Amino acid sequence: MWGIIGIIILSFLLVMLIIAFVKLSIHITFHHSKEQSSVYIQTIIFKWKIFKKELNLDQNQGKQLNYMNFRDEILQFIKSMPTVYRNIIHFLSLIELSFFEWKTKGGTGDAVTTGISTGAVWTIKGIIIGFLREHMKKVDDLIVEVTPDFQKSFIQTDIRCMITIRLGKAIYGILQLSKLTDKQKEATNHGSTSN
Repeated sequence: MWGIIGIIILSFLLVMLIIAFVKLSIHITFHHSKEQSSVYIQTIIFKWKIFKKELNLDQNQGKQLNYMNFRDEILQFIKSMPTVYRNIIHFLSLIELSFFEWKTKGGTGDAVTTGISTGAVWTIKGIIIGFLREHMKKVDDLIVEVTPDFQKSFIQTDIRCMITIRLGKAIYGILQLSKLTDKQKEATNHGSTSN
């Protein structure tokens, strides 16, 4: 009987060690153009693909992104997410960004406004890269490009990245995010009731 109990305890400890130290790699590919907007995600442990999913994003909702409004749309998104920011800031500190490539090309059809928009796109990318460097555990191998086209009116942006996190920390981070989200829902409901 004691032998069986010992095996159970050792098995439990082994599982806990695996959860604590095994690394989870998540590969993300995002593509946006006038014709299509999609994201592809795959999760890998020990070179085994344990999850993959491709999502086609609906572009019909709200204002459509173009080369001229790229900066304003990104800034508007950032301003609208202070609560999300507070929730994810700790989670980001657990993540290693092993590879990050962000390429954007496009134009407005006019040389002057294309030049101005290109500067704005570089500014936004610089802010986001600075944010990642400041808050993520580790950031390596960054490739960032902006290619203006002074003849055509279009935008195409592609992001490829690989993030790495220990499985135990990922579970912990998700649980913490869930708790914060529940607390905020309670606070929101309480505020609505009191009004």
